[in-house]
Amino acid sequence: MVETLRKAFQEYKDIQKAYTLALSTMYYDIATIAPKKGIAKRNEAMAYLSGEAFSKATDKEALAMIEELGKITNDTEEKREITLFLKGMEYDRVLPKDVYVAMQKSINDSEAAWHIAKDQDDYASFAPYLKDVILKQKEALTYVQKESTDYDYLLDRYEDGMSVKQYDAFFNSIKEQLVPFIKKINEQKEQIDDSVLHQSFDIDQQAKYNAQLLDYLGIDREKCVMGLTEHPFTDFFSENEARITTHYYEHDVMSGIFSTMHEYGHALYSLQVKPEYDGTALKDNIGYAMHESQSRFMENHIGRHPAFWQVQYPILQSYFPKQLSHVSFEDFMRMINITRPSFIRTEADELTYPLHILIRYELEKEIFNGSIPLDQLETMWNDKYEQYLGLRPRNHREGILQDMHWGGGNFGYFPTYALGSAYAAQFYSSMEKQLPVADYLRNNQFDKIAAWLKDNIHYVGAYQNANEVLKQATGDTFHAQYYIDYLMNKYRTLYQL
Repeated sequence: MVETLRKAFQEYKDIQKAYTLALSTMYYDIATIAPKKGIAKRNEAMAYLSGEAFSKATDKEALAMIEELGKITNDTEEKREITLFLKGMEYDRVLPKDVYVAMQKSINDSEAAWHIAKDQDDYASFAPYLKDVILKQKEALTYVQKESTDYDYLLDRYEDGMSVKQYDAFFNSIKEQLVPFIKKINEQKEQIDDSVLHQSFDIDQQAKYNAQLLDYLGIDREKCVMGLTEHPFTDFFSENEARITTHYYEHDVMSGIFSTMHEYGHALYSLQVKPEYDGTALKDNIGYAMHESQSRFMENHIGRHPAFWQVQYPILQSYFPKQLSHVSFEDFMRMINITRPSFIRTEADELTYPLHILIRYELEKEIFNGSIPLDQLETMWNDKYEQYLGLRPRNHREGILQDMHWGGGNFGYFPTYALGSAYAAQFYSSMEKQLPVADYLRNNQFDKIAAWLKDNIHYVGAYQNANEVLKQATGDTFHAQYYIDYLMNKYRTLYQL
């Protein structure tokens, strides 16, 4: 009986892997190289494939067999996999196919509209698509039997066990401790000048530098490839394939570097999960905050580490001698760790970054509490930027159009960015006590850091939940104070407070 059910479950997973691979490939192409005039036909095809995948995934007979296997199996990995899988299916299995397909079509159209609207700085053209995605998300949630609020349900989907209550406690700590600290720094008369990093930096040279940077980090080019897109992301195709993207700005040389490192952190996580978990919920259902912890770890704890730049800064100077040859290492380190309020989340410094997430979190709560008219969303966005960061967006591109997440239907996702940053700080605190991190970075031995990440975090995939992984790696469950202390100690030193 068990073997029969197990075989049926494997066949089910094989079919889903095939659909996922096809859809992921299409999405990656759309975001990187596909011509714009093919958008409509591609979206129709993707909606059709999504519908077929949905039908296969929500087949009642197949799901009943999987539920039965979960009840009788004695294999702990299999039981955990099925638990995660069924939780992940709570949403899709109750949606009528026409509702699901209509929602996917709305999301595809919205994402395409977002790219055009951002390019043209035209929120008005995008607003109807965003409104449609929000309304379809709310409609879909009416089919789900749940005791929680809609927004609590969405938060839990992106990070197991999280709710408004827990996120409120987390963000309240940030507001109470970091907001006044940031204000104190901003009131200082002498600020760091990083204008030399905003000269003209040739895009082709940036790409060449980033290629060698990935080599330093140990990229396996037979498993990982990088493309260019407007909004960088990473997609995981199999245990032997991850695709990352980045974006270069002529007048912000560090943006492409940190973006590349961030996305490679996601890819490395995916490629170091236990291979046998490929195509299962034990790999696919890793919490978003856990995944974000590894991209933020790479971007901030490695990418802003002095020992890392002792190796990389001379190389960067060699690519841009005119711009950087006269800039000392000490000044460069101060520049790349600068803090100042800014409009763009993805370009934000470590200290102000969680405030960008706080703004989106507070807006999402109001969207799903039904307390704001959707046509006031842009105004509320601008008001909150003024409230928390003292800045009011001057245009749509640096305001509500900067992120594609809402257009993609990813409500409840944003808070994981801040939570992941907090996880990263706790992981790094432990790793630094166990490894000579600076020596490894100075001596081109990033592979030893990657091995620690694999052994302590990556390999178990989703077999353990976030707190179990944190406990294993750090000896402690999650505490936001690791993150807050890390930020305040770093910036006290940098700004001599």
